[in-house]
Amino acid sequence: MKNRLIIFGLLISLIMSSCIVYHPMTTDIPLISEKNDLRIDAGISIVPSANATVSYGLTDKIAIQGFGSIGADDRYYFQAATGLYKNKGDSKIFELYGGFGYGYGNAYKDANPGNLLGDYQLYFGQANFGKISSNSSNFETGFGIKAGYLHSNLTDKNYYDWTSETGPFKTYHDESILLEPVGFIRFGGHRLRINVKLGGTLMYKFTNTDRNLPYSYLNLGVGLNYRL
Repeated sequence: MKNRLIIFGLLISLIMSSCIVYHPMTTDIPLISEKNDLRIDAGISIVPSANATVSYGLTDKIAIQGFGSIGADDRYYFQAATGLYKNKGDSKIFELYGGFGYGYGNAYKDANPGNLLGDYQLYFGQANFGKISSNSSNFETGFGIKAGYLHSNLTDKNYYDWTSETGPFKTYHDESILLEPVGFIRFGGHRLRINVKLGGTLMYKFTNTDRNLPYSYLNLGVGLNYRL
């Protein structure tokens, strides 16, 4: 039953991909284990987009990360983060990041028809935990959870309400809380592995609560992960 619900959610996400401003980001969970540890991750997701992540162990405790995603309907998102990591032994890694993201979305509704489009900023923290490869296994797995404050500036070009062909159009400045869990598995060779990620998003708006912000609840990504 659980698997059917996940599959149903992914199908809905794919069908609704042209009707959303935001979708769960399949950012890599790098699990940095030591200084100079470098992870490069690139892939695609079922909510049509291509993405890449670069993560690096700057010191014995500090890691940095950059992520970018480009999708259908002119959607894009970029984020940068820095944080702390700890190798807890037995190949188990804990990470804690804080960062800032900026993106653009464009949702289309056939009913009116109309568009809701504009940019948004995300201030977030993220905790990751997982197990990296060892001498006996190249398999890696883990999960993370991102929590953040989302500020959006979206122009309603006849999306919520019909105004006119040419405007002027109303812009909504929304404040929301975002919660984004993600899990992954990596398998393959010593340095190059296939990476599969499943992520979700839940959002709670404080402003204009009668106007739902269109976003996807689930996203599945697949790609390649290289560790140097």
